[in-house]
Amino acid sequence: MDSNTEATGASGGDRVFLRKASGLIKTASTADVVIFNIGVVSIGIGIAGVLLYGPSVYPGANLPLGIIIACVAMSMIAFGMLTWTAVIPRSGGIYPFVSRILPPPIAFMLSWAESIAWLFFCALAAYWIMTIGLIPMFVVLGIQTGSAGLSDFAATLAEPIWTFAGGIVVLILAGSILGSGMRRYFLSQKVMVVIAFIGIFVMFAVMLFGSKETFIANFDKAFGPDATYAGVIASGKVGGWADPGTFNLGQTLQASNWAFLPLVGAAFSIAIGGEIKSGNRGQTVGMFSGVWVCGVFFLVGTILGTNVFGYDFLGTVGYNSLGLNLDAGAQATPVVPWVTLLAGILGGSSVLTVIMAAGFIAWIWLWIPAMQSYGERAMIAWAFDRVAPNKLGTVSDRFHSPVVAIAVATLVTAVFMYLFVYVSYFGTLVLFLLVGVVAWTVALGAGAVFPFKRPEIYGKSSIANKKLFGLPIMTVGCLVGFIAGVGYSINLYLDEFAVNARGSRLVVAAGVFVSGLLFFYVMKLYRRSQGVDINLAFKEIPIE
Repeated sequence: MDSNTEATGASGGDRVFLRKASGLIKTASTADVVIFNIGVVSIGIGIAGVLLYGPSVYPGANLPLGIIIACVAMSMIAFGMLTWTAVIPRSGGIYPFVSRILPPPIAFMLSWAESIAWLFFCALAAYWIMTIGLIPMFVVLGIQTGSAGLSDFAATLAEPIWTFAGGIVVLILAGSILGSGMRRYFLSQKVMVVIAFIGIFVMFAVMLFGSKETFIANFDKAFGPDATYAGVIASGKVGGWADPGTFNLGQTLQASNWAFLPLVGAAFSIAIGGEIKSGNRGQTVGMFSGVWVCGVFFLVGTILGTNVFGYDFLGTVGYNSLGLNLDAGAQATPVVPWVTLLAGILGGSSVLTVIMAAGFIAWIWLWIPAMQSYGERAMIAWAFDRVAPNKLGTVSDRFHSPVVAIAVATLVTAVFMYLFVYVSYFGTLVLFLLVGVVAWTVALGAGAVFPFKRPEIYGKSSIANKKLFGLPIMTVGCLVGFIAGVGYSINLYLDEFAVNARGSRLVVAAGVFVSGLLFFYVMKLYRRSQGVDINLAFKEIPIE
């Protein structure tokens, strides 16, 4: 449906859509989309996750190979999502796609589930700004300057109340920037991505030109005698960590989940599809840049970190610090040994420590408003189809931003922040990634049959006449993405450390989907009481 078309209810003459156009405008250039996707992948988060969890939890894994596998799989998923955006170039994540091919309650359920998942990771990123960025920075600065005050401040920030408070400030700031309009948001992203790249290049230089001997000396001086380089390794091995010394494919696939986690951000521009000036070109360049630019940086950071810190050390220091070593004599760093902590110790300079930490904070920040915008755009799309309260579709005439949806998304992320900090049950980081990937996989499966089920929409798209292997290009692209999605859904489910989708946690994941169904049927009954048949909205292409 174009922006001048209205649909009416079964009775009462109410419009199914709230207005003739959403109020969102095309402001995103190709460069904006590239920065958006690279930012939401977050090079810093990828390197940090692979170096912390890879050697410690999955010994025997080939980390570079795992990164490449994740990049190939995400490229396959991006291919399928690209065909979807070419056919239905609208904002709202997968909702505009699946709502035009699947039964309405199923379509809404999938969109609800993915939105909950990505908003959870938005809160997680705010938590990581504190735990990966600020706390390690002040720990290292306290050591380097001999300042007890800085060390005490780091300990204060590590207390749950201050970690939570700092995260809430971050979430509110992100929501405020989004509320001021996409032009200001994209400008802020450009500034942050410059800071982020400066930080990562400085870290690479520190790891490239530093030596293992220097790191050992600096580490022992900083944390000895309670924790020494040799003592960490020895106590880790006594406590159960062991490098088998041979390649393990299963461990490699499991470790790749920590690269795949941030790489899903390479397709997040589907959230703003209706706001991109050159839709097909912007999405293509943006998605594949997000995968492979970040993938290369993941590889470089992983190789440099493994070489300068040592594989056995990375494995045992993470193993000991993450509570996997149950031996009372295990030696560990005072805070989680993220690469920011280790690189700061290696650099031996307060200035370098601040620059590297600032870069990682910028990388993590780039996740947050992008994750928020995904959930918000979905809410707008729901409101326009009348499957959510009308207020969620409110778009500021001044800023062209969904002010109510932004407020709601910020509130949801604040609740997740509280649960993540205070309720250990929600500490399983990647459980919600499985939820999001399952939703995307179903969307890609539906896309494979879309050209045949909805030819009246597909035939008007820019890719209607393009074929591969004699099939519509959308069918091939979505089928390829579906295969990758199924593969990583299985891989994530099998990962008992990162996802642990067992028992009650599996019930929680299923509950996310079920709650979406319940919300849909409540709204359907409510709209029926108003004389509105919401099913009519699903017969046309979504509003712009």
